[in-house]
Amino acid sequence: MASPDASTAASSTATPGRIAWRDGVDDGGLTAAFAQAAAEQRPLFLYWGAAWCPPCNRVKAEIFARDDVAERLRGLLPVYLDGDSAGAQALAAQYQLRSYPTLILFAPDGREITRLPCELDGELFVAALDVALRCASTASLSLQMALSAEPALTADAWSLLAHYSWDTDEGQLLASRDAAATLTALAQACPQPDAAARLALHAQVAGRRPADAGALLAVITDARLARANMDLLNNSGIELIKAAAEGRVELVAALSAVARTWSGDLWLSASDRLTALRLQMRLTRLGAPVADLPEQVSQQVAELLAETSDPYERHTLVNTAVSALHDAGLAQQAEALLLAELPGSHSPYYFMLSLVGSAKRRGDTAGVLNCYEQAAAGATGRATRLQWDTTYLSSLIDLAPHDGARIDAAAATLLRDIAATTDAFQQRNLTQLQRAAAKLAGLPQPGPEAIALSRAIAAGLA
Repeated sequence: MASPDASTAASSTATPGRIAWRDGVDDGGLTAAFAQAAAEQRPLFLYWGAAWCPPCNRVKAEIFARDDVAERLRGLLPVYLDGDSAGAQALAAQYQLRSYPTLILFAPDGREITRLPCELDGELFVAALDVALRCASTASLSLQMALSAEPALTADAWSLLAHYSWDTDEGQLLASRDAAATLTALAQACPQPDAAARLALHAQVAGRRPADAGALLAVITDARLARANMDLLNNSGIELIKAAAEGRVELVAALSAVARTWSGDLWLSASDRLTALRLQMRLTRLGAPVADLPEQVSQQVAELLAETSDPYERHTLVNTAVSALHDAGLAQQAEALLLAELPGSHSPYYFMLSLVGSAKRRGDTAGVLNCYEQAAAGATGRATRLQWDTTYLSSLIDLAPHDGARIDAAAATLLRDIAATTDAFQQRNLTQLQRAAAKLAGLPQPGPEAIALSRAIAAGLA
C-alpha cells in the first residue's frame, strides 16, 4: 500500500496539464488562494474531486481537456482540492463540499457565484461557465430576488439558476427550503422558456411525486431542448417517466428515440454515447423493445474501448460499460471486462464494487469478502483508504459476524487510519466512521480491536 504522502502526491497531479492547477492544500491552501484571487482581482475556480471517482475522470477527459475551457481558466485562478489530501475533508466541511466532483466559481472577493453542473457536455459547460462569468448576480442573490418578486431577473440570472448544480448545493442556496417546492416556484416564475424547462425538470427530479407528463414530453420531443438537458434525461429520465401519472407509453417511446439518436451522435463523447445506449437499454424494460439491443451494447462497448486511450476517459467509460452490459443481461462479459481492465487502471480498487455485485449474484459470500478485502488493501489516499477499510469491516460484520479474528484485523486497520488522518471526523470521513460505529454496535461478541475501535470512534464523535 502506498504511503499517505505518496498517494496524495500522485492524485494531486492527476489532472490534464493544459490547466495550471493550484493545489488546494499546499502553498498556504485555500486561504492563500483566495488572498491571491483578491489581490489579482481574478475569480477563483474550485474543483473538488478524487482520483477514483468516475464523474471526476469524465470532467478531466471531457471538460478540463478542452482548449476553450483551458483558455477561460487562464483568466481565473483554478484550484484543485483533492479529497485525499491532508486536511481536505476539514476544508470540505468549511466550504460545504461533499459530492465528487463539485465545481464552484467564486468572485475575487470570495463570494460564491455558483456551483456548476459536472455532467453537462463540454460545449454546454462552456456556455454555463460564460454565463456565470458575465452575470452581474450570484446564484444566491438571484434566488432571493426570484422568490421575492423583486426587480426582474436578467436572462443570465435565470440561466445561472437553471444551470446551478442543485445536487451539490449542500444547503448553500436552499438552506432549509424544500428543493422541489423551490424549484417549482422558480420554474413557474421564469419568463425564459429554456431556463424554465430546465428548472421544471430539476423540480421533478427533486420532487419524487407524479411528474408533469405533458411538460416532460414537450422537452423530450424538442430535439434542441432535449439536447440541452441531456444530462438530466440520461441520469433521471427513467425515474421521471416512472413518476408520471399518465402518458408513460408516449414518454417511453419518445425518450427511447432520443436516446437512440444520442448513442449514435459522433459529436458526443464516448461516455455520453454509451450512457445514452444504456438509457435505451433500460427503457426496453418500460415497453420500448429494440431488436438486437444487447448485441448493439456489446458491439459498441468493444468499439468505444478500442478507440479510447486516455486514462481518465477510459476509467469512466469502463464504469458505464459495465453497467450497460449488466442491463443488457451480459453479466459474464461485464465481469470479464473488469478483470481485463484492473491491471491497467489507475484506481482498480474502485472497480471491485462491480465484482462484489457479480459475486453477490452468484451467492458467493467468500468472493464478496475477498473483493472488499482486495479493494481495501489496494486503496490509496487518506479518505479513500478510510472509506474502503470501513466498507470491508462493515461487510465482514454483515456476512461473517462470528469471524472474530478477521473482524479484529480489519478493526485494527481502521484504527490506524483514524490515527493517521487529522480530519478523520470531518465530512465524508465522518460519515464513514458513523457507519462503522453503527455496524460495530451490532456485533454479537466484539473482540479487543473492535472494542478499541468503538471507543476511539465514540471519543471522536463526542
